[in-house]
Amino acid sequence: MNLLKKKEEVRNFLKEIVKENKLDGVIIADMEGLPVISYTTEELDEDTVSASLAAILSAGEISASDAGKKNLNQVIVDTEEGYIVILPVAGEYVIGIITDKDAKLGIVRLVAKEIEKYLESLS
Repeated sequence: MNLLKKKEEVRNFLKEIVKENKLDGVIIADMEGLPVISYTTEELDEDTVSASLAAILSAGEISASDAGKKNLNQVIVDTEEGYIVILPVAGEYVIGIITDKDAKLGIVRLVAKEIEKYLESLS
C-alpha cells in the first residue's frame, strides 16, 4: 500500500474524520517512525510524535508477546488531557489518533477501524 501516491486524498479523508469526530488529530507513520500523512488541529512536531508512536507500538507488541498474547490490536495512552490510540495497519503503518479527555473510547475505536479499512481499501 503506497499512501504517498494518494497523499492529498488521504489527508482530506483524515481531515473529515477529525472534524466529524471532534478529534485533535490523526497521524500516520511508517513502522520505522517516519511521518507519512497527518491532519491535526494543533501544531505538533510530527517527526517526534511519529517516532514515539512507532516505538510505543513496538514496545506494546514485545510486551504482548512476552505475556503470551499475540496480534496486538492497539495501544491506548491515557493522559490527564486526553488519549492517544495507536494501532498497526497492514504491517506497514502506525496510526495515532489523538483526542481530548471528553472522547469516548468506544467511538475512537470505531474511528480507528474506519481509518484502517479506508487505508486497506487503497491497496
